[in-house]
Amino acid sequence: VAAVVAPFGTSRGTTASTAATLRILAAATAALGAGLLLAFASRRRPVAARGCGLLGPPGGEADAPEEQEDRGEPHADEGEVDLEELATSTVGAAGSFVEERGARVSRRASRASPASEGDRRAELPGAQRVYVKTMGCAHNSSDAEFMMGLLQEYGYELVGALEDSDLCLVNSCTVKSPSQDSATNLMKRARAAGKPVVLTGCVPSADSSVADGFEGVSLLGVTHIDRIVEVVEQTLLGNTVRMLGKRRELPSLDLPKVRRNKCVEIIPISGGCLGSCSYCKTKHARGKLSSYSGDAIVQRALTAASEGASEIWLASEDTGAYGIDLGTDIASLLGRVADALPAGVMLKLGMTNPPYMLAHIAAVAEVLKRPNVFEFIHIPVQSGSDSVLQAMVREYTIADFSRLVDGLRESVPEVLVATDIICGFPTESKEDHEASMELVRKYRFPVLNISQFYPRPGTPAAKMKRLPSSLAKRRSSEVTQLFDSYETNQHLVGQELRAWFSDTEAKHKQTVGHTKGYVKVVVPRDDALLGRSAMVRVHRRRSGTSRETSSAREPRDCPSVLELPSPAPFVA
Repeated sequence: VAAVVAPFGTSRGTTASTAATLRILAAATAALGAGLLLAFASRRRPVAARGCGLLGPPGGEADAPEEQEDRGEPHADEGEVDLEELATSTVGAAGSFVEERGARVSRRASRASPASEGDRRAELPGAQRVYVKTMGCAHNSSDAEFMMGLLQEYGYELVGALEDSDLCLVNSCTVKSPSQDSATNLMKRARAAGKPVVLTGCVPSADSSVADGFEGVSLLGVTHIDRIVEVVEQTLLGNTVRMLGKRRELPSLDLPKVRRNKCVEIIPISGGCLGSCSYCKTKHARGKLSSYSGDAIVQRALTAASEGASEIWLASEDTGAYGIDLGTDIASLLGRVADALPAGVMLKLGMTNPPYMLAHIAAVAEVLKRPNVFEFIHIPVQSGSDSVLQAMVREYTIADFSRLVDGLRESVPEVLVATDIICGFPTESKEDHEASMELVRKYRFPVLNISQFYPRPGTPAAKMKRLPSSLAKRRSSEVTQLFDSYETNQHLVGQELRAWFSDTEAKHKQTVGHTKGYVKVVVPRDDALLGRSAMVRVHRRRSGTSRETSSAREPRDCPSVLELPSPAPFVA
């Protein structure tokens, strides 16, 4: 088109202004043509309304300017190409088409060869096999499911073993050193096997240097999960991509998804938090609080229910802080979602820190009483000592925590309150440790996540003088022994109650369900129960083990006979 228009612009009888206009049009058309050639060269297939193209943002409109933190990363070195420079040099002034500012693509001289020279599949974009391993919290799990949905929609095959893959996607967690070590060890294994790697999740978002020294490892930040197809494609082409800048807008909830558990939809209601805990690395990755709109969350819940999900889990780094940035609150959201859900679909609230939930005790308790809401809440206390909480910068006292738990239990007697304890924090004295033990004795938590302190690089607590690791280990063992010394579910033996079944434990050949108070029950494997509820009779509770075996049967017109497993601590 440009070749035809340019001569016409200088033909006889054409005014100067018209000629200038046509020359501009010719230049623009040439730039557009070059842009189309670039898009063609990348061999992309259009994905409707997903915005996966290298030159186009979601919905076809430019994103708002991003908030990108200066992490001390070097500018693009020789051999690295800035995505914005690549696009603008080809498309001219159409820089608004570039969604990611400052993303870098490192082009290696040698392309990774396909697993088999005769395998044409390895040469077709979107036809390769991807192994996805995710670690960490429910929010991370939801991110992984969105990324798998995008990859599968584009044509990639998801496989269950690293050995069967053409690329390894590691969705990492930075909460504790062991979780980060798991991610880096898998990354090493994949590279040793010649697999290109994409590292996503909180680890690269909090500290991109984790991939230093690894060739063939691309990095994708938590606010860019909707760009996973591009990053995977470029990585398979032999390039190394780093897309870590912070975006104001969270990824859309209207993305395709592959649920690991078809019965459970995990909806992130916000990203980031308002806290500044001295030991926490997640804030470095997720940033400040940014909430999704209530409309978007309700619509996602309804979509999931229409696709067969029987449980909706609301996840966040701090559900209690939800909506503060939007002028709303968590109690209002819970009520809206509970009202909207169709019959038979249950709602579950995720983790909350005490400070912001304290204002909503009565309202949240009322929602928990609803028949389609599990009576469950996870409130990490971390320590039973006010002085340790102050050193942790947790922004509440034990009195605040007790007021929250007592208020919920008073209104909802069967509510299951889960909590976390960190043992061996640098300022923890013998008396502080005993205060934590006393708190556990007082509340007899049915679910207790017990962890030793791990210093996370870049956090204030990492600069504190550590306690001996043997002391932290001993204190962790003492809390575990205390947890094992009491029972919380014995009173349910012999009762008849309703359970909602949503999972399978293949190893033990069991189907898993939960009561309204979120107590776990198991029966011999019966896949027909998945996604359904049934009245059950608790047959027995096995003490001293977290392994559930059952002699259950399900006679016609009679309640199921189930075994109620004893509670078990989560020890790290």
